[in-house]
Amino acid sequence: MDVTACKKLFDLCSQSLSSTENEKFFEACQLLCSVIPTISNDVFQSLPDNILLDSLGNLLQCRLRNEQRAIVIDVYACLIEQHKSVSFLCKHNKNLFILLVLLCAVEVRMMVENSQINEILEHQQHLAACYLIIEYTIASVCQSDDLTDDDVSSVLPKLIEMFHGCIFLIDQIIENVENKQIFDTVLQATVRILGIWLSQEPMALKTVVQPHLNKWMQYGLNTPTCTETFKKFLEPTLKSYEED
Repeated sequence: MDVTACKKLFDLCSQSLSSTENEKFFEACQLLCSVIPTISNDVFQSLPDNILLDSLGNLLQCRLRNEQRAIVIDVYACLIEQHKSVSFLCKHNKNLFILLVLLCAVEVRMMVENSQINEILEHQQHLAACYLIIEYTIASVCQSDDLTDDDVSSVLPKLIEMFHGCIFLIDQIIENVENKQIFDTVLQATVRILGIWLSQEPMALKTVVQPHLNKWMQYGLNTPTCTETFKKFLEPTLKSYEED
């Protein structure tokens, strides 16, 4: 798909995103989630950085139903994955970006703290989208000047609450789930995002995480499908805590 075709498609989708009452709203979001990952890097780099952002930003500020909010976040995740950064969102409208991060943190908590743990399997794609946005946000906080200290302070409490939920989910899967194998993807994704955060802020959750690490590592080392992920994202934190 060339630049002209992409612009035309995005313009048509933007029109469908003008109202959540429009029956084409979900179709447009689903189409964007399917098409954006397939656009070549050269074509995507030729598109305006703010493409779709006004329409998505307007939606983000609306009173959305859960399924509407989820698919809007999924579209954002596709754009962020193409950009490999959240800088374009900060430059376009930093307040909207902060709102997106806060909504993602809440979405993750709703999924990982659900007492009906099997329901998370139905939302794996959305969980992955939220984790991707959080991952690039962590990179922005730690490696760029996109966000001020005040910006970080506004999202940090919700991120900490979210990571507490991630810790809860990891424990639930390891300790209480009978068929653990079907949760492998969710478990590894959750360990990964927690490990990324701990690699940047090892002390922020130390008192909460440290009592669990040996048990988690033992599980990871004894579960071939999880070993690589657990060693890569948890072992450095465990060694860091032991040295302290």
